[in-house]
Amino acid sequence: MSAAKRLLDQVRQELAKNARLRLGLIVIAAILAFYSALLLMDWRTALHAHYVERRQYLHKLREMANQNEWPARAEAAARVRKALEAEIPEVASLGLAQAGAQTWARDLAGVHGGAIQLQTQEPQVVEGQPGLMRVPIVLSGALPPRAVLNIIQQVEKRGSVAVIEEAMLLNRENQTFQLTVVSYVRVAGDHADAGR
Repeated sequence: MSAAKRLLDQVRQELAKNARLRLGLIVIAAILAFYSALLLMDWRTALHAHYVERRQYLHKLREMANQNEWPARAEAAARVRKALEAEIPEVASLGLAQAGAQTWARDLAGVHGGAIQLQTQEPQVVEGQPGLMRVPIVLSGALPPRAVLNIIQQVEKRGSVAVIEEAMLLNRENQTFQLTVVSYVRVAGDHADAGR
């Protein structure tokens, strides 16, 4: 006889003699069966939840595909982009771009009688847009809030594309402020690489 067969025979004999051992094995088997049933129920619940989520997603996609507004929205976005790009001035060189932005900022600062300091920053190429440059200038000084609001409105009214990238009211008592105004220009030809 092999050792495995002898061991199996011993287990059978013990089970035949010992009622507690038989009961313990039945309890263990019942616990394992119950635990397996719980695992299967959790798995089924998770699969059902995933199915419902994917079905809702598919329903949403079908609804969106049936909407007729998307081509109109794409055309409207293309028109807005074209109009915005038309507002970006084209200059012959990066130096002219900086000079134009500085002149505009100096004229704006001159209205307030030297209360505004200008600090130019290095122009940067707009990522993914060859030839498009951003020319930042920092305006700072001590002005009342109404005057700062007037400066912000002047930036918004500017004929070419300029945005206020950062605005800070540093001290309410002294009424100091700092605005980072970024002008966008398109540099023609080979001069566009100068900012890289």
